[in-house]
Amino acid sequence: MTQDLSALPILDLGLLDSTPEDAARFRAQLAQATHEIGFFYLVNTSLPPSLEKRMHDAARAFFALPLEDKLAIANTNSAQFRGYTALGLERTRGQVDLREQIDICPEGVAFSEEELRGREKFWRLVGPNQWPAALPELRQVSEEWQAHCERISRKLLRAWALALGESEDYFERSFGDPFTLLKIVRYPPTSPSADSDGVQGVGKHKDAGVLTLLWIDGSGGLQVEKGG
Repeated sequence: MTQDLSALPILDLGLLDSTPEDAARFRAQLAQATHEIGFFYLVNTSLPPSLEKRMHDAARAFFALPLEDKLAIANTNSAQFRGYTALGLERTRGQVDLREQIDICPEGVAFSEEELRGREKFWRLVGPNQWPAALPELRQVSEEWQAHCERISRKLLRAWALALGESEDYFERSFGDPFTLLKIVRYPPTSPSADSDGVQGVGKHKDAGVLTLLWIDGSGGLQVEKGG
């Protein structure tokens, strides 16, 4: 079967909760999309529209705060690299990224140096988030969002395992307590000549981790490189 690679495939997660035949069809589509492209649109995720709106509204409200309120939770204040990164402070492949963002991970308590002794270095990433005092509602909606995204991710992991002929919990066994990252990003508008002028929202890259769920607001601009 040939596939149009000029557009990303659209997969219906709701098929997993339909008939066995529909679930098998979804797993086959998932395997094909993952193997051939590595990216796809996911619909019918059961993510409440009301939560989507609250999350989007909170994100816009955060980025609309005065710079001093955002810098109060700058990620340079965090030993776990959580919090706000101002516009133009990140680079990809040596070029400035035109975006600002806030990074949020599972809430935790940092280990002491004594507790960290003998542990792998990644345990240093466990710790508290930084939350903006000027926007207290951001914490609740972000934690709700993370919980829903974790459920979607686990559902995908189970489907991948079955698609590969393994037991349903094959991948989940390694993610009893996952270390997730919620990255809320704002890309300012650019001119039509931005690409030719060398302006980038974020440069070509690969995400770390097992999978990425990317919510988009319909503005466009996302590019995926097949085989990249």
